[in-house]
Amino acid sequence: MKKRIYRSLCLTVLMALCLSTIASLSLYLSFYAQESRRDLQSRCRNLASAAAEIEALDGDILPFLQNAADDPSVRITLIQADGSVLWDSQASAADMENHSNRKEFQQALADSLGEDSRISNTAGQDTYYCALRFGADGQVLRLGRNTKNALGTFLQILPLDVISCVLLFLFCLLLANRETRKIVDPLLKAANNLEQGELYEELSPFIRTIRRQNDTIRAQLESIRQDKDTITLILKNMKEGLVMLSREKRILSVNNSAMEMLGSFLRNPEGQKFVLLTRNGSLLTAVEQALKGNSSSGILPPDPKGRSYQFFADPVLGPENEISGVLLFLMDVTEQLQAQKSREEFSANVSHELKTPLTSISGFAELMESGMASSAEDVKQFSGLIRKEASRLLSLIDDIIRLSRIEEGHDSTLEAVDLYALAKEECQRLLPAAQTREITIRCDGSAAVMNGNSTMLREVVYNLCENAVKYNVPGGFVQVNVAPQEGQVVLTVFDSGIGIPKEHHDRIFERFYRVDKSRSKETGGTGLGLSIVKHVVQRHNGQLSMESEPGKGTRITARFPVISENTRS
Repeated sequence: MKKRIYRSLCLTVLMALCLSTIASLSLYLSFYAQESRRDLQSRCRNLASAAAEIEALDGDILPFLQNAADDPSVRITLIQADGSVLWDSQASAADMENHSNRKEFQQALADSLGEDSRISNTAGQDTYYCALRFGADGQVLRLGRNTKNALGTFLQILPLDVISCVLLFLFCLLLANRETRKIVDPLLKAANNLEQGELYEELSPFIRTIRRQNDTIRAQLESIRQDKDTITLILKNMKEGLVMLSREKRILSVNNSAMEMLGSFLRNPEGQKFVLLTRNGSLLTAVEQALKGNSSSGILPPDPKGRSYQFFADPVLGPENEISGVLLFLMDVTEQLQAQKSREEFSANVSHELKTPLTSISGFAELMESGMASSAEDVKQFSGLIRKEASRLLSLIDDIIRLSRIEEGHDSTLEAVDLYALAKEECQRLLPAAQTREITIRCDGSAAVMNGNSTMLREVVYNLCENAVKYNVPGGFVQVNVAPQEGQVVLTVFDSGIGIPKEHHDRIFERFYRVDKSRSKETGGTGLGLSIVKHVVQRHNGQLSMESEPGKGTRITARFPVISENTRS
């Protein structure tokens, strides 16, 4: 028996060592290969990004790539869009064949990271390649690494690993001999006493069963503890407020959000009366109704910070449907209420703005229908007025549609936009209108490329410049400046117009808000231009500011990040 146990332990140790060695070396080889691929892919992305930046600045990328080829294990190849090799770090580009049929090259042209593993025709070795397209010309940067490097590293550590396993196995032989004696010696000592031996044999299954049960109990207790910790963590960090009450209206549990929403600074609230947490009549009444089996809900008046909260009070039913407590749920609905109020105001303003031109059109048409405008001159006059009001109505509808599309995120395709070139085009577009009003319009600055939506950005420039022309004085000027500044693209529109009183600054970007309604009507304004500007700037994660005084003109500045994360979503 002793030899059997000893042999079993030795075989088990040997198998465990062999399997663990094979598994660890296999995992190491796999991990090394994966890390080598990730490293090569990361290098490829970094080099392609840097090369694209150098190319964008009209620089020569070949010196940069030659300096980057400092690692002899990494091969760098620059391939043109037609597949011809422009430069290679380990071979002559003139001697290399066209690479248009290479798998990694074709994948890179498809706007994705290209990869492939094969035997290199140039080096004659099994090589892993990764390629990435960059630049406006569609050039492809390819990096390659010999996959035998991982196998060489594996063979280097293999002897050390085998020696360590042999030493560990010898040590385990000693331990196995010792453990065998510990198992067998008590049995050998009990061999002279048959009753003890039988007792020992009979108790072994029970001991094993008890141990399994103990392990099961410990695992269940650990699972329960983890579930409790998870629930506590969720309740503690959830934004909504949650209060659990007993039938006696004592607090069983309350999270931090509920304490903050109710404005309570009660210490150790568990176990205390609910009335000490809040004295709000609506909540106290809702709790009373819940204890009677009735669910209720409502909205609390705004707190000192202006936040509004909706509450739900529901009874908690026990095993036999008896009411054992109350669950109170609080939710911040400030944004929803503000959005609803904004929609209501928008609907009212739209109705009013649409009603005005429609009323005029209806009145003029009625005069023509009744015969009061019978002469050709009157008909022509009223027809012109109807056309003018209809044009105003169409402009208003068009602005409303554009504003809605911006708010809903339509037309949010991103591209590289030179805001300076765009601003020059829009100034040229407004030049006839400015000359008619004897106003000088000028655009200065330098190339300012940003990531944005060109259609939306045209709306910003056009609306700002159009307002600067409309609300200007004869002989005035409009100055537009666009330039990159501290990682941002800054657009400034300054005019010598009538200016805006300070009391209107906070509301000038609201929908349909006009400083001078009579002048807006004369100039044909819809009251939505600056609102469109504000929403477009927000969609591009930008900032908008204004400086203006009556009689001293207006300066509006929009700052855009070079890469806009909001429009990407």
